[in-house]
Amino acid sequence: MKPHRHSTVRLGCTVLLALTLMVVPLAVPRPAHAADAGLVIEAFNVLREYYVDRVDAAVMLNGALAGVRSALSNAGVQGEVAEIPAGTSGAQSEIVFRTRFDAAVAAAGGRIAPTVLAYTATRAMTAQLKDSHTWLLTPEENRERVLRQQRQAGFSGAGIVLMLREGKYYIRDVIPGSPAASGGVQQFDRIVRVDNVPTAGLQPDQLSGLIRGQTGTSVTLVLERPGRADPVTVSLTRAPIQVPAVFQARVLENGIGYLQFYQFVSRSSAEFRGALNGMLGNGMRALVLDLRGNLGGFVNELEAIVSLFLPPGQPIYQEVARGGQTRAVRTFGVPLLPGHQPVIILVDESSASAAELLAAALQEHGRATVVGQKTMGAVEAAIMIDLSDGSGLSVTVRRLASAQGRRLEGTGVAPDVTVDLPVIELDQGRDSQLQAALQLARQRLGTAEVPAVPAGR
Repeated sequence: MKPHRHSTVRLGCTVLLALTLMVVPLAVPRPAHAADAGLVIEAFNVLREYYVDRVDAAVMLNGALAGVRSALSNAGVQGEVAEIPAGTSGAQSEIVFRTRFDAAVAAAGGRIAPTVLAYTATRAMTAQLKDSHTWLLTPEENRERVLRQQRQAGFSGAGIVLMLREGKYYIRDVIPGSPAASGGVQQFDRIVRVDNVPTAGLQPDQLSGLIRGQTGTSVTLVLERPGRADPVTVSLTRAPIQVPAVFQARVLENGIGYLQFYQFVSRSSAEFRGALNGMLGNGMRALVLDLRGNLGGFVNELEAIVSLFLPPGQPIYQEVARGGQTRAVRTFGVPLLPGHQPVIILVDESSASAAELLAAALQEHGRATVVGQKTMGAVEAAIMIDLSDGSGLSVTVRRLASAQGRRLEGTGVAPDVTVDLPVIELDQGRDSQLQAALQLARQRLGTAEVPAVPAGR
């Protein structure tokens, strides 16, 4: 899932459960070249071979042509791009598509690069499937994902996680060890300007593009901070950002542990186990597991983490492969966390894929209470395939359901206790969701005091 990840490895590709992670090639890729109509056809043929459901050439390539029409219109280019007639054979559909794509490139007259047109067409084609785990990454995005999954620095920047609320950009989290962390940026700071550019009206990718940049260059953030009347100006030197799996792991008052888990990347289950062991050694009696903003990752890491909470042989999730074969994936080994210790899981609308399956598994087995907002509903199993120009295509290869057979794709996991995080709370620096989870843990333990919130939270 990244949407996705699972322990299964087949065809040379790692199966994912995430909305944004990694690429492993199916075969040795051909030398990279400028994308054209051939890239769209290449992507279609990958879908035809590996996608969990049958795909129709005319339908899919008409979706690609719709993307071409939209790109031409947005660029003010006049020209008709007719659809491929329904029922056209696969081979003939490809021929017709190439002809119409090339005509669109000629009509654009350089106003739209063929590579941009090819990526737009491919994304429009995959959008036909309405599938959370089937999508295209550009070569740059693909390289970043590979590095992140391998726990390396995938980009250079300040090291913050953004949260958009009512047109305002807040700092959801500060990545440990980043320039933002050492520069004093705090959670729930609101970004007003980046250098001299106001953030009002910017799209998320535009804002990210302003903050990211070449290593060693500087970026200035103007922030509104809860409790401060005047804006705070922070100048940071961009650096390579390595995103850990565990952001925080500590034991608060009354023995309540707080573990903020951000992504299911390579070896993250070992990091998770180490964090749990450390907190148990420090007197943890209840656990608050924060999965907010966790977009998923490898399914083998998911399975190992669920196995830390449940006895062996318990179903974690169900999967349906092409052809309808169904199997239940089960826990293994001896659980690490004692069964009597309360577990509270925090989720929100940006918890996706493997994070959703983790929350659903512990919820359905009665092992955890889920607090927060309904999750994203992006739960399928996909493989990442490198295309010939270095871009990557995520392809759903299995349908997934919860341990009890609930389809979470498009619906998400509903919390047991719904708690919003409104702008008024953010502006006051209060994390009402975390406070509710800590209060519930306190009630489960029967303690009188409310534990202190972790620094940065």
